[in-house]
Amino acid sequence: MDKNRRILIAILVILVFAVVLAIIQISITMQRQTTLGTRITLTEGPGVGVVRVYGRIESTGDMLSQANADYVVKRLDELAQDSRIKAIVVRINSPGGTVAATQEIYNKILSLKKKNIPVVASMGDLAASGGYYIASACNAIVANYGTITGSIGVIAIAPNLRGLFEKLGIRMNVIKSGKYKDILASYRELSPEELQLIQQIIDTSYQKFVHDVAVGRNMAVSDIMPYADGRVFTGSQALEYKLVDELGTFEDAVNKARQLAKLPEDSAVYEDTASPFERILATMSSLVKPKLEQYINTNYSLVEYSYLP
Repeated sequence: MDKNRRILIAILVILVFAVVLAIIQISITMQRQTTLGTRITLTEGPGVGVVRVYGRIESTGDMLSQANADYVVKRLDELAQDSRIKAIVVRINSPGGTVAATQEIYNKILSLKKKNIPVVASMGDLAASGGYYIASACNAIVANYGTITGSIGVIAIAPNLRGLFEKLGIRMNVIKSGKYKDILASYRELSPEELQLIQQIIDTSYQKFVHDVAVGRNMAVSDIMPYADGRVFTGSQALEYKLVDELGTFEDAVNKARQLAKLPEDSAVYEDTASPFERILATMSSLVKPKLEQYINTNYSLVEYSYLP
């Protein structure tokens, strides 16, 4: 078998595998539309529901992602409708993400608080920028000593490849309906007017961020501003700045939720459990998707509530 034939067979195998993966993912997405009773532990009685927000917060349509805003909001809705759930813990391990997706989760948590369902944020390794944004909506925030949090701010990043294009002799032909249609294009410099337009978007999103944190934390905006310059800090520093309520583990957050809901210490904890098959599929999906394609298709946004070290 010659080399070209082997390459062709390998490509065909990958294509078939990708199709099978897509079919399975669609079936799992449909499965996630079923009732909550099939998605949590079989323990009965009143207890605490758990929602995990792991990774970049965005709306990707990928129901395998625990940071997909659509999935997180749906999970919160399901918990709120379950008569057994008396409180919710939102476990966060996220650098933040897109503006709209973050705001959707924040607003959903606020709506649960208005229904008198206590919500406690549990911070893992990282709960920065949009991760802190959604945490601020909760009744209480429990962070680990070493949690990296904060990064209150907004960022927009676009590469400027003009010099590289000129060196390679690449020229772009652009036909557009308005002078700002290709704003942030990588093949040219930003004009002063364009820079001002982007800055206005940044400033508006930033003001919304600070305002919502102040509302969620029941603090004055003036108390938030000294720490809203994009800096990150540890959980212990956040406690000193009154941006979290106490230091502790995930179990401490669960116990805090029990206390707020006046539940017994041994009340049930309802996890959103993924089957072993789903875990394998999620791992396979992350290996099969090319990183560049994943970045282009799901990670691009004009402005973000993200911590980018």
